[in-house]
Amino acid sequence: MPRHSRKSRHAVARVAALVLLVATLAARAVVATTFMSVEPIPGGDVVGEPTLAVIESAGYENLELWSNRLLNDCGLVRSTIDALTADGAISTVNGGNTDVGVAAGGFEGTTHPSFVFTIRDSGFDPVSGSDVDVLDNALGYVLNQEGTAHFSPDNFKAYAFALDYAVVTFPSALDGVDAKAFFEHLGTIDAALFSGQFAGFTQIAFQGSPLNNSMLFLKPAASKNRLIAGLSAAANTTPGAVYFPLKKNAEPTTARAGIAFPGNDWIAFPQGEEYLSRLGITPSAQLLADLAALQQAHLDAVADLVQAVQSGRLSQYLGPQFRCPTGE
Repeated sequence: MPRHSRKSRHAVARVAALVLLVATLAARAVVATTFMSVEPIPGGDVVGEPTLAVIESAGYENLELWSNRLLNDCGLVRSTIDALTADGAISTVNGGNTDVGVAAGGFEGTTHPSFVFTIRDSGFDPVSGSDVDVLDNALGYVLNQEGTAHFSPDNFKAYAFALDYAVVTFPSALDGVDAKAFFEHLGTIDAALFSGQFAGFTQIAFQGSPLNNSMLFLKPAASKNRLIAGLSAAANTTPGAVYFPLKKNAEPTTARAGIAFPGNDWIAFPQGEEYLSRLGITPSAQLLADLAALQQAHLDAVADLVQAVQSGRLSQYLGPQFRCPTGE
């Protein structure tokens, strides 16, 4: 091939790459994502610490299967969204802008399966910030949680406050057991990033990845520099793991996310009043009844799970004997 033709081809390739890069950056600027994490494993203040210990003794994989049953077979999340929508408490959440699946979430040394939402919060047909808040509080109530979280890695002004974060991405699809193992590996490097106050992660599909192969770590009580040093060391000692973000000189750093942590003190407010007070409107009697029925259905499912663990028939319960509770 003549030399001038090769140069022309290279120039065209560079221009095409630049156009693709600009288009990608523009798309990311237009479309932002909020992630929400709400566990189906109930809080210890709701069911009691001994009962929570029985639940956790089932092991991550069994709890992951149970969580998928509640999500996909029993429709607890879908029913919560439907109840909120019917009452007018939310109006922008739909199947086109909101996706939910079971993924791993870690907090202060423990990893549980969680319902992790990927929510389009800008661009075409976005979910409003107020609807995100309402949905998170409603699910915290229905799923008997002491606390939940939602955050936007794209917009540090999106929610109640800003917090530093970093992400570790893996080269292939990530399952919950592997995410748990990496969290524990991080603990061998710096225990404060594993079992320390506010230490934790959420497994997410970062920047639109179809593999759900990233773990986002919010800054715990430990310093930002400690998070950077420990998490980058854990990534560097894990084959294929990639740390984000990096400075221009390739040194690890952090970015900032907008975040909110809804919660309810079940000792002081045993009826979930703190969650219910943040539904954006004065909820109707029908909405309160619907949410209460869903909450009871969740507690019934928890009771069935505990009984199955204690009776030694967990595999049968999670298999052909599984039945969705009605909450009645």
